[in-house]
Amino acid sequence: MKNFDYVIIGGGLAGSHASQAIRENDQNGSILLITDENHLPYDRVPLSKNYLLGKMKSDVLYVKKSNFYTDQKIELLVGRKATNLDPKNHVIDIDDGSQISYKKLLLATGGRARRLSIPGSDLKGVFYLRTIDDADAILQTMQESKSAVIIGGGFIGCELASSFTKKNISSTIIEVGPKILGRVFDQDTARWLDDYFTKKGVKIMKNTTPTEIVGKEGKVSGIKLQSGQIIPADFIVIGIGIIPNTELAKDAGLEVDNGIVVNQYLQTSDQNIYAASDVARFYSPVFEKQMRLEHYDLAVKQGKLAGENMTGKSKQFEELPYFFSFMFDVRIEAYGDLSKYDNVVTKGSPTGNGNFTKFYLEDGVVNAVMMVTRKENVEYIKQLIHSRKKLYDTGILTKDEQKIEAIKT
Repeated sequence: MKNFDYVIIGGGLAGSHASQAIRENDQNGSILLITDENHLPYDRVPLSKNYLLGKMKSDVLYVKKSNFYTDQKIELLVGRKATNLDPKNHVIDIDDGSQISYKKLLLATGGRARRLSIPGSDLKGVFYLRTIDDADAILQTMQESKSAVIIGGGFIGCELASSFTKKNISSTIIEVGPKILGRVFDQDTARWLDDYFTKKGVKIMKNTTPTEIVGKEGKVSGIKLQSGQIIPADFIVIGIGIIPNTELAKDAGLEVDNGIVVNQYLQTSDQNIYAASDVARFYSPVFEKQMRLEHYDLAVKQGKLAGENMTGKSKQFEELPYFFSFMFDVRIEAYGDLSKYDNVVTKGSPTGNGNFTKFYLEDGVVNAVMMVTRKENVEYIKQLIHSRKKLYDTGILTKDEQKIEAIKT
């Protein structure tokens, strides 16, 4: 059995940034990072965008080069999976039969693509996008394809449609709900994006349920809808969300509830075990509730904070949720919690590729701000959300001369 002061399970953004933070705060402690992929820790975010567009090589995705981990004495166990966790004895079983002991452990196990179980799901030409290997397989198929169907109208689906269309691949998005990005956008923004994508050549089918993936000689040829209609396609990508990888934690007896439950220090129900990023269900002091999010910014910041706290610090996670996305010429940035609102105030007028800002309020309090190809004063936005002040005149949000001091009065 090998013994380590710190063990990290997960080779994504959170795991890599945690290892760096640990080394910055503990020069001598032994560190092991375990990843079940055959790659150095890397950033998944560009896979659906610049990577598929050929603007980014795989080595650019890696958070750090291999020599960094060597120089910092961070040991990597690549292509291996942790199969069992024994918190009482601080022992991890590995799929090659070996065991690892730890003093402090970080679970940054992320999530896996949610699968679609309909006839034909196992045909050649059906893809999910979660890893570099997934992206490489899609890239290869793109070279010989003219049409694609994307199942799922979330961020991944919309980003894929953008990338495929830019590569002259005719794309259709199939969404079971009434709007694309239904969990994020208000009706007006969803309608604007729908029109924008349509003008770019993407076909969007809402309130549509796929029932079967059809094929010829074992390869995809199209998708059959509930209506009986068949949409031809050279390949299909399914993007219907992820399932957090909580099995290791749950089997070990840690508290799990739509993610691994952590406190404000990112500690699990076992104080020697931490969790971060996609897999962590954390408490937001700003919104006074538990949240689980799948954002780049969160992965980086929670990874760093977990790493620091594993070395003995007691920092609380108090950051606002933040995410961004690129689709065609549209850049979307959002701060705060978009899950609850009863009023939306728009600054600017949606034209072309955007140029508007949305303020999402609940009972007069701003919960989130979303900028669509538009720049705002980010510090102002953060203060506005943090203030939790009730606005009786929401019209102030549309004025360029708005000041946080006016909100406080």
